[in-house]
Amino acid sequence: MKSTRLLPIAAGVFLLACAATTHAQTTINLNTANGNCVAVTDAAGLSTDSTPGSVSLRANGVTLTAGAPGACNPVGGSSSMFQANVQTSGSQTPGTPFTPAVGSPFYVIWSASADATACTYGGNFSSGITGWNLGSRACTDGASCSATHAVQVTPTAAGNYSFSVTCTNASGYAATSGVNVPQPATPAPTPNPIPLTAPAGASAGVAFAVTWPQMQNAARCVGTGTLGGSPTTSLGDWNTITTVSNTAANSRSVVVPSTVTGTLKLTLTCWNADDSASATGTTGDITITPPAAGNCPATITAADGPRNLLTTSDVRYGTQSGTRMNVNLSEWDNVWGHGTGSPTEGITPWPGVSGSAPTILAFKRDSYVGIHFKTPVSPAPGTAGTWFNPTSNPGPNLTMAISTQCGDFTNHLPSPGCRVENVPTADAPMVYWWFGTTFPNTSCNLQPNTNYYVNIMQTDKASTLECSGNVCPAAAWRQ
Repeated sequence: MKSTRLLPIAAGVFLLACAATTHAQTTINLNTANGNCVAVTDAAGLSTDSTPGSVSLRANGVTLTAGAPGACNPVGGSSSMFQANVQTSGSQTPGTPFTPAVGSPFYVIWSASADATACTYGGNFSSGITGWNLGSRACTDGASCSATHAVQVTPTAAGNYSFSVTCTNASGYAATSGVNVPQPATPAPTPNPIPLTAPAGASAGVAFAVTWPQMQNAARCVGTGTLGGSPTTSLGDWNTITTVSNTAANSRSVVVPSTVTGTLKLTLTCWNADDSASATGTTGDITITPPAAGNCPATITAADGPRNLLTTSDVRYGTQSGTRMNVNLSEWDNVWGHGTGSPTEGITPWPGVSGSAPTILAFKRDSYVGIHFKTPVSPAPGTAGTWFNPTSNPGPNLTMAISTQCGDFTNHLPSPGCRVENVPTADAPMVYWWFGTTFPNTSCNLQPNTNYYVNIMQTDKASTLECSGNVCPAAAWRQ
């Protein structure tokens, strides 16, 4: 009769055999005293034991399936001998309630059977938790493994975390236990809806403010708008993404182009830090009306703050050519149509007096001028001109633009060369204009029989480069 040798169960982890290392999941059928037990390794399969002189094989992640009750139990024991118990708590006392939150520590409390000779920290994460050292030994003998351990951990990012402890004894029998710790979503911005305060009406080209109270849990906000029911992005600072205050009221400047009229409606949307929630507010209808007489807005918005329209000023010509008093700055002929301050000098129509060097004496740091001219139906061939910021009449660095709209430095330029920025008082050239169509990036390409505005402002209204007071005379010498 053929005899069968019954092996004591070892959970398929150590086998007294000599074999090469494998790298695939391995299934082992074990005949035990209590019946057949099937052991299945993880994807790494079997590996050679590293102990010097050992002829054993090692396997990890073994699962046991009993063909009969107790077939996979260790000899003289039960399947629960090496189980680890893992739970979370708000304190070192098990069962203390807590609310998981990023940055808020809590405790993972665990213990194992005295039959376990070693346990290792495990989990389903590689980051996001501090205090739980994955892969390191949690205990090294039955007494220490069976004691209750309270390990303080701290989430550093939101997520679902599972904590486990894997324990073994000399025969390699292992068991794990875990618990999920969901992190709550980042709080949503409040208040929601956002109460926006805006005027019922505004003038085209004139900045107005929209305000709302302090926000909680809002990391950033952006404004959108519709004009006459259609989306519009030409709204000044309103379209800029920015942070908001959680301690004081918030405000943002809104301005529509000076040519735009109709019904404006504004919406503000704020998001929390991880964009998982938002709050929204919408204004009532804002009626946009045409700008004031002269088509020049009283105030325009620049990168460093508003600029106010300067309509009247004394104008000095050159350094010794006299001063004209109370000049109306709305029309070209009143400014560059003269070359001296003589009251008997006639007006030279556009393009004006060649070499005229007017200095606007009442120009302030927060001023701008919009000086109108209209090109003739049939300009003379070769008609062209250039402005300079003259050394003889020192003043602030200037930004100039020729536009079809008064007070516009960006949106309605005939060509990119119609704008120059931060020109110093060093006889530095500003805008060169002509009636050609070439060189659009370096020249201002004008059209016949068209209305234009020469718009000028101090580039940096806080600069004291050429003047220290609030009044900073601005000069524009035309050749």
